[in-house]
Amino acid sequence: MEKSKGLIVYIFYAILVLTWGSSFILMKIGMEYYTPAQVATIRQVSALIALAGFAVFNIRKIPVNKLGYVLLTAALGMFIPAYLFCYAEAGMSSAIAGILNALTPVFTLVLGALFFKQQILRMQLVGLAIGIIGIALLVLVNAKGQLDVNHFGFFVILATICYGLNINIVKTYLSDLNPLHVTTVAVMFAGLASLLYPLITGGFHIWPLTAQNKIPLIASITLGVFGTAMAQLLFYQVIKRSSPVFTSSIVFALPVVAVFWGVFDGETIMAWHYVGMAFIASAIIVIKRAK
Repeated sequence: MEKSKGLIVYIFYAILVLTWGSSFILMKIGMEYYTPAQVATIRQVSALIALAGFAVFNIRKIPVNKLGYVLLTAALGMFIPAYLFCYAEAGMSSAIAGILNALTPVFTLVLGALFFKQQILRMQLVGLAIGIIGIALLVLVNAKGQLDVNHFGFFVILATICYGLNINIVKTYLSDLNPLHVTTVAVMFAGLASLLYPLITGGFHIWPLTAQNKIPLIASITLGVFGTAMAQLLFYQVIKRSSPVFTSSIVFALPVVAVFWGVFDGETIMAWHYVGMAFIASAIIVIKRAK
């Protein structure tokens, strides 16, 4: 029985890594026809449709005094990063965006120490320094090894800051609630907020399907249904059935999947990029093992 439970966890883990890791290339495909904001909107609304039934049922289980924090989770954990990542991929490869996403634990630590009174250890500071070097190599050095600031990388960094802040808010204010309830309601709030975009801009062309928009639309919907809705549900299951350390290790695997799809799609990954990825992975290891 225990072996079967362990196998289920690994299956959920593998599917989660594949869905989240593939999100970066799906964003890129979506933007072959749609704008970054439109892809993010389709993603969020698709996730809303997929989980609407769960959300309507679960919102009654969220205490009124906690709804504000759930709104923050929707904004910082889903709504804002969805748009930031799409804008980032308008000017950088999906593989590099996936690598930079691994900085989330670093900013979780920094923001926890600055605003949530969490202790930061000496070795964790060492890990932060290593992570900063990795950021510099990915954002400040071009494919030829020359200093050339890629401003689009800062969209990803800002998104990981949002993730880090969100994790601390969840740990501090929402840890007493069922994560499944929080997740489904947050997805609903993020999807409803995304509906403001077509209302403000006057909408954008989705139907009918044409040779130009068919694949980008399918990719954007897949991004929402699998990369957001299903991934969030799987993440909850992995947390429920395993340890926090095991769950957090997902951050190591995502860049590998993102780089694979990037190379498969013809993106150029240079030596500096791999060195930067190595620094970021090392930073996370040092931070996680600090005592």
